[in-house]
Amino acid sequence: MNAFKIAALTLTLAATASVAQAADIITIPDVTVSGSAAVTTDYMFRGVSQTGNDAAVQASMTFGHKSGAYASVWGSSVNGGINKDGSEIDVALGYVTPLALTATLQPKLDVGVVRYVYSGSGADVDFNEIYAKTTFASAAMKDDALTLGVAYSDEYFNESNQFYYVSAGYTAPITGTNFGVVANVGYNKFDSSADMRNALATTQLNDSDYFDYKVGATFGVQGLGAELAYVGSDIKNQDCVAVCDGRVVVSLSKAF
Repeated sequence: MNAFKIAALTLTLAATASVAQAADIITIPDVTVSGSAAVTTDYMFRGVSQTGNDAAVQASMTFGHKSGAYASVWGSSVNGGINKDGSEIDVALGYVTPLALTATLQPKLDVGVVRYVYSGSGADVDFNEIYAKTTFASAAMKDDALTLGVAYSDEYFNESNQFYYVSAGYTAPITGTNFGVVANVGYNKFDSSADMRNALATTQLNDSDYFDYKVGATFGVQGLGAELAYVGSDIKNQDCVAVCDGRVVVSLSKAF
């Protein structure tokens, strides 16, 4: 990681910590504030690198009301392709509520809308997306979580028309250790192969959909959360040179 990104991570950690300390001093009734800062060896979004195989610094802040309503801001450095050197800022408004389906699984429904904003792209690539996901606690074992989700955009990244995303994720602790497992698979569907080429800068001629995946381990180290995962997609490497193939990604994060 270069000196600029190390400096950016330091500033991110400091700024997030300052906000967290301020939250302890200024209390808003029925509102909780949480945040995080992270560094990752590669920012992979739906199986595609957003940093040209380079590292990224990231941070988030969430304001949650006891009613279940929340607002969040998430940001990351981006680099390569249409994004060039810049940043991605995601602003979301949502609502979380328990579902009275089964007391055993304790499912929660999370619905909302998110705005993806990119700086440094020099193109009209910003887009909106609506999402819904349901998380089942202790689905297969104690303290695990199974999440099923769907998202939709009527004008996806770089004006690539309608886009659908369906995903399933699973996390579980390894009993008696400080380790856990994480896995995710997603299905990405575009209106046409031309739209997929436009959004991902691929050279494929026929495909209008693809799968992305992640499988890895989580663990704690010196007060930080760490993740070691293999992330990628089923897009042929020759159709999406360097940024769509599978690779090992290491991430460190700190929650506040």
